[in-house]
Amino acid sequence: MWFEHVITHGTQRIRAHLELRGDELHVHANSGARFERVLATIRALDPSVTVLRETREPAGDVRAVGRLAARSSAAPATFLDPAANPAIAAALDEMARTYEAAWLDEPIPTLAGHTPRECANDPTRRPDLIRLLDSFPQDTGQPATMSPARLRAALGLS
Repeated sequence: MWFEHVITHGTQRIRAHLELRGDELHVHANSGARFERVLATIRALDPSVTVLRETREPAGDVRAVGRLAARSSAAPATFLDPAANPAIAAALDEMARTYEAAWLDEPIPTLAGHTPRECANDPTRRPDLIRLLDSFPQDTGQPATMSPARLRAALGLS
């Protein structure tokens, strides 16, 4: 099994995975464009490759995702309890802080495509940013959650 990773917003994510079963390569991706890109790469490596079967199933809601997961041949996921392992909790907390730092400079649709940092520095846009931060769930201290208080401090709004 091979996983294609990409880094977005400072976080590593899985974009697609490939699984070799006997002489068949199974490709899984979470979007049509990603599937096409992986398939094009495979065809560039071996132009004689043949697609035996292809299915595309949009996941319109959580129930559809559940049905797709139930049909999957993959082993059920094991969930780790961060509270039971300080190393996992620390890694998740670091991921959240890395994401927060990147988020400050990301164009946000709710902010008319401006970054939070731009809005914090613009008195005419600052109220929109404050409303957005007020809409975030309160920081519960759980690992891997964004902290509105940390974001406000980073933006000079505390």
